[in-house]
Order: sequence, then structure tokens, then C-alpha cells
Amino acid sequence: MSDIEEHRKKIEEITLEMIKLLKTRTDIAKQIGDAKASLGMTVTDEEREDALRNQVTKLSKEIDLDQSTALKFLNFLFNESVKVQSDKKQTHLSVFLKAKALEEQGKK
Repeated sequence: MSDIEEHRKKIEEITLEMIKLLKTRTDIAKQIGDAKASLGMTVTDEEREDALRNQVTKLSKEIDLDQSTALKFLNFLFNESVKVQSDKKQTHLSVFLKAKALEEQGKK
């Protein structure tokens, strides 16, 4: 096997493993979305996103990975999480809980 073929095989294996990890992450994001919906929480959590963004920025510096590439990948992951968490059909309970949470915050 040539060097190119060996490298391509490694890339293929890594890509397939990344897809499996994406599936796992998506499943967890759905579970988080269910929990947020039952608590009347919004889908996005800027504080959590900022913390993870800082970790990714730090890691990309440590491993000498282009920060722009790392952050684009992270933004893709954020967008997918928001998408799967937003795809939930609103139930009467989730609407009630959301309204109650907004009312407690002084919003009607």
C-alpha cells in the first residue's frame, strides 16, 4: 500500500469515528433538550457555549490547530445541538412551564 493509500485509510477511519462521536453527541444533546423543555428553559445557554468555546480555543493553541478551524467545527456542533433541541414538538406542559418561567422573570 502506498503512503497516500495508507494516509487515506487513516483519514477514512478517523472520519467514520468522528461520525460515531457526532451521533453520540447528538443523542446527548437531545436528552439535554428534553430536560430543558421539561424545566421551561431556553435551548441556548450562552454561558455554557462561551465556556466550551474557551476550552476549544485553549486546546487548539496547545495542539497547534488553526483556531478558526476549531471554532468553525465547534459552531457546527452548537448549531446541530440547537437544531435537535428545537425540533421538539411543544406539549401543553412545556408551553405552560415556559410561560411560568417567563412570568417568574417578570415577563408576560
